[in-house]
Amino acid sequence: MPDKMSVDQQLFAITTIIETQYAIRNGFASAQATGFFFNETTSNPTDGPEGHWERFDKFWLVTNRHVVFNTIGDVECLAHNLTFNLRKEHNGSIEWVPITLSKDELRRSLLLHRNIDVDVVAIDVSEYIMQKITQDDEEIKNIIIPVTLTQDNLPNNQPISIEVTSDIIVASYPRGFYDIYNKFPIIKSGIIASCWGGNFNGRPIFQIDAQLFPGSSGGLVISKPTNITVHNGELMYRDGSKEFILLGVYSGEYQWTDSMTGQQHSYGLGNVWYSSLITEIIKEGEKHMEN
Repeated sequence: MPDKMSVDQQLFAITTIIETQYAIRNGFASAQATGFFFNETTSNPTDGPEGHWERFDKFWLVTNRHVVFNTIGDVECLAHNLTFNLRKEHNGSIEWVPITLSKDELRRSLLLHRNIDVDVVAIDVSEYIMQKITQDDEEIKNIIIPVTLTQDNLPNNQPISIEVTSDIIVASYPRGFYDIYNKFPIIKSGIIASCWGGNFNGRPIFQIDAQLFPGSSGGLVISKPTNITVHNGELMYRDGSKEFILLGVYSGEYQWTDSMTGQQHSYGLGNVWYSSLITEIIKEGEKHMEN
């Protein structure tokens, strides 16, 4: 990720709105969610024009498992298609550049965690992004190549300390309300509300005190950007852009059901799956097997 990009620019280029269609009895139903880009980089970086370069080996689109599947009873049904978006500049404004994956393309590109309860997936969109940005087509010129997160943004590779009550922000596209003109996500703040590094109720998630809305599923959860931190007992300062840690993937509110009325209630807390699951999926993930 370029050092001189502001946090606004990074969040703009990392995130995307996602739309899915599901086959239902009388046709198709649509849903909206959020995703973000994660990259694998080459293990053998080389020097190139104007300094040190790393090759992007893969573009992954990360979102929730429940975004790409519609569950009917106990059966998961893969979406009929999935659309994510790049951006382009056109006549002084920002426009979406949609890329739609058919059901077969989605099945081929999709990786799932070996634990079927993990609500995180990674979709290999390298081929589709490269096709789009290398096309010699007047209609898609001035595409903004997505900035992506890498291993460098994971907690183990950053000196920034995280613990319960640490500030966090969530970048997502709530259904019906986001900055449509600038194609910019809504940013909400909160704090970590459960033991950081611990598996909340035995699952690889943590809780955040940040109430979000439908469409935020798959949202990017990061630490509050900073250029000051304490590391090994020393105060450290980063000149230039602020840094943040990729903490996890938002997947909805923590809810409980009233045994007397059957009604669901919320504590105003959100479930976040740890970011380490992304690399587990990329390294050891499974393909979707058609039922």
